[in-house]
Amino acid sequence: MTNSNSQQNAQSNGGHSSNSHSEKSRDDHGENHQSNNQPAKPEKQKPEVKSKPWGYVYIMSKRIIPLAIPIIVLISFSVILNLTLYLKGPKEREDDVLLHLELAQNSIVAENWTEAITHIENTEKAWDMIIPRIQIGVAKDDIVNLTLSLVRLKASIKSMDKPGCMRELAESFLYWDEIGK
Repeated sequence: MTNSNSQQNAQSNGGHSSNSHSEKSRDDHGENHQSNNQPAKPEKQKPEVKSKPWGYVYIMSKRIIPLAIPIIVLISFSVILNLTLYLKGPKEREDDVLLHLELAQNSIVAENWTEAITHIENTEKAWDMIIPRIQIGVAKDDIVNLTLSLVRLKASIKSMDKPGCMRELAESFLYWDEIGK
């Protein structure tokens, strides 16, 4: 009787038995898979290794380059920012700020005001030649402070104010020493 019931169920189900439904969920190897309407995930393809040494170089370069680029950029930035001490040094006599400041100091102590004015003008010219070289690695405030100090020193020399000149010279030397530190 159970056999006849299963045959009747099979006929009422469109001629398919209940066993055929369970067979649909099995593949050729007898494994059960759930069909959840999701596409199968593609497997990652590994790069083809044609010859062993070059294949390993290719794989290692794929791993090292993403790490090496940021490290190289950081090292180059730190080198550029620390080059200020070298770049502020004189290349010729015309761009030696410290020499011109010392010559101006000697002229001010001797109260030779015309010579002091020429030395300060030479200092300003030298400073203008150095600014483009060091402006990447130096704070803008340092550049502005030294420039203003030179302008005030020039005004003090024109008014022949020896104490004011000595104060501004001391400030200019201090600003010069602080650049690049």
